[in-house]
Parts: sequence; C-alpha cells; structure tokens
Amino acid sequence: MHVISRSPSTRRLALLMAATAVALTACGGGGGGGAGNPPPPPAPVAVATPGVAAVKVRANGSGWVLLTEKLRALENVTTPDRRLQVSTDGRSAGAPITAPGGWSLIDVAVHPSGQISVVLATDKALKLQRRGADGALIGESDFTDPQAATDPFVGDPIVIRDSQSLLPQATRDAVRIAPLGEDLVLAVRTGRNAVVAHRLAHAGNGQFTRAWRRLVEPGVFIGGLGLTSGTFDPFNSLDNQWKLTLDVDAQGRSAIAVNLYLTELGAGHAEHFQEPAAALPQHGVLATRLDAQGQRLGTTVLDTLQRSEVHVLRWAGDQLLVAGRVRTELRADGFGWDGWLARVPANGVGGSIQVLDFDRGDVILDVAPTGDGRLMLAGATGYWQNPSGGSISEEAQPLLAFVPATGGPATRATALAGPRHNQLRSLSAWQGRWLVGGFDNGPGTHSADADPAKLTADGHLRDRSLAPF
Repeated sequence: MHVISRSPSTRRLALLMAATAVALTACGGGGGGGAGNPPPPPAPVAVATPGVAAVKVRANGSGWVLLTEKLRALENVTTPDRRLQVSTDGRSAGAPITAPGGWSLIDVAVHPSGQISVVLATDKALKLQRRGADGALIGESDFTDPQAATDPFVGDPIVIRDSQSLLPQATRDAVRIAPLGEDLVLAVRTGRNAVVAHRLAHAGNGQFTRAWRRLVEPGVFIGGLGLTSGTFDPFNSLDNQWKLTLDVDAQGRSAIAVNLYLTELGAGHAEHFQEPAAALPQHGVLATRLDAQGQRLGTTVLDTLQRSEVHVLRWAGDQLLVAGRVRTELRADGFGWDGWLARVPANGVGGSIQVLDFDRGDVILDVAPTGDGRLMLAGATGYWQNPSGGSISEEAQPLLAFVPATGGPATRATALAGPRHNQLRSLSAWQGRWLVGGFDNGPGTHSADADPAKLTADGHLRDRSLAPF
C-alpha cells in the first residue's frame, strides 16, 4: 500500500495550494481549419432534456447513451429517478427508457459491440439488463450474491440492518457498472456495508455468469448526515458516504474508490487487510486496484487532510485520476470549498493531490484525458455553502477547465451558462470531439422550500472541440 502523506496546515492547506496556482484565462472552443477546403464540421449536438438533469454520457459509435435524472426532494433521494436516452445518429434520441415499477435505473455501460448494459435496484435487490445499440431490450436477469450475507464486518454487528440485502439501508445509489470488453464489472456496497466487485461474463440474452468475486472493503459502521432544513442536495453530499466510484481500463484493471469521512473504514480496512497505514487518515479516499482476474493489486490512501468528497474516478493510461471537492478552509462567507484532483500511478507508487481554486466554491464532477497531454475537468464553480451546515447556494456557474496530465496550473475554458444553478456533470470523447452533459436552471438547497415547482433543472448535451493550449 502507498500512502500519500503531507503535513497539515491550519488555514488554506498551504502545502497543497503551493502546487496549484490556477490561471483563470478564459479561452474559446478551438477547432482549426487547414489549407484548401477542409470538410465542414459535423452539425453540432444540442440536445435539451427539459425538467431533468443530464448526469452521464457515453459515446457509442456514431451515437451516444445519456443518463438523465429527475431531481428529487431530500426525503426521496434514496430512490433515484433516472432514465436512459439512446441515440444512434448522434443528433436525436428515441423515447426515454424507464425502470419498471418499484425499481430504479442506477447506471449504464457501453460495450465495444455497441450493446448496452444497465443495472437496476430496489431497496434490497439488483437486476441487470442487456440492450442493443438502439436501446432495444435483449434480455434481463436477477443479480444474486449468496456470499454477501457472510462478508466480514469489522465493528459491532448490531448496526447491520439486513445482511441479506444487496444494497445498504441508506440508498439504492450504491452500485456502479463498467464495461470490460463484452463482460461487465459490477461494484456494490451491500447491506453489510461491505464493498464487493464482480466480473460478469455475458452469456447471451441478458444472462450473466460470474467470472470472479472480490471483497474490496469489509463492512464497517457508516454514519449519516442530514439537513435540519432545506429541500435539495445539489452535490449529493449527504449520502455520498455510501456511494462508490468505479472504472475499468483497456487492460481489464478495475479501480474502486470510496470515501473515508463519517465511516470507520480506515480502521476496518487496516484490521481486515493488515495494512495499518490505512487507519491514519480521518479524511480522504481509499482507491483499490484489481487486475483483470480480480486479484487485488493494492489500495492507495488519498489523505485530503480535511473533509472531502470523491465524485469521479477514471483511468488515464497508466495513471488513475480521482477527483471531487475539499473544504480547505472554514470561511464565514461560505467560499471554503475547492476542487481536488489526485493523480496516482497504476502501480500505486508516488502520486499527488492538486487543489483547484477557480472562483469561490468549486467541485470537480468528471475528468477525462484529452489525448494531447491534458486532462479536461467538468464541474461547478462560483457557489457558496453554509460554513456551519450543508446548504448550498442557488447560484453556481458551469466549470470546464484543462490541466496538464502530469500536473501544473489549470486553464478555465468558456462554457455556456444558464439561469440559477449550473453544473457540467459528464464528459465523453466522440467523433473527434467531446460530449459534455450537464444542466442549468437547477435549484440550490432552499430554492424549493416554499415552491416544489422549483425543484427542477434543464438538462443539456452538447459537443465541443478542445480548447487550444
């Protein structure tokens, strides 16, 4: 195991910030011509999803797959209301695909063949669907895991609500899938709060067989946060301690990241895996790597020093990228949250954490390598959060920025902004350009307190070329 360690500071994480001066240079959306008469650029993608946020996009040949979400009041956030839109031509999508009654559509993965896998959840059960490139259902099957009920739990088992459940008691949004060729990697936090990864081979007609199963983290006690007032959680921070992030690279290596905050995971991980260094951080992330056969390659401890959230994990060649937001300072004006980005070599040796301070409050919600030596960042900026609570402002601007893949100052790019709360949520390379999904006209924590109609957002999917160096 490798521990990224740094000396704490009492105010703005001075040691971190010394490496993260951010250039706020605005730049346009690139795209160069050439000598002669180059072919005209493809028609722009400008898909609107009124009333729902665009939260995940993945390219699929000449088309794409888009996951949208209807924003829900805090008392209903354990049951996400997501829908799937599928485009085969890149310009328009068919009717949204919805979950059957009693189920929630949680995540989607696109395979090299163009087929699509979908995972659905109830409070306790999981179901897998296989769909064609056009979204048509090929078949579905229940996901079962008899071993989940006996996975190790470190601590007092009296806190376990239901060992038979495949999901934690607090949320359905604790499972992620990613393609491994035509196979599928599924990572889930179970009813015992254990994190488990599975490789599932598609046997045809929506049926899957388990190639391997691997315990990523033992079950431990996980605390909860809640608001004393307010209607909405703009960054899904309050149930973030149960969720996880997952990605699989071209070599079949899986990576799973989970938060340490409000959990006993540091001590539990240290005891179960006999790795005492994991018990040291109070804040940060554990990022575990598995090879294509499910063998554990190691866990990296990302110590953010102060309260933080992980929102995205991505492979970038032989580098693992982990990002989110960190409260670098408890400020009276509520501007103490900044984005953070960790770069971890695939072997877990070395690495760095970069704090990104663009404009007041910042959060990184997605990151992707651009292929030209940079990383593209998407998120939100210009918000504030109650310094003594969880309330986040209605005002927030879209964040699109670039940083060198090996580290260095960030460059902010222009991004269209709409009214109220803006977020850019997902990035995907597509047809020599980039798809960017997000929303505007979204609520802050208290926007819909008196008027439920304000609990809405206008989603969008747009394409753009890379900003120039």
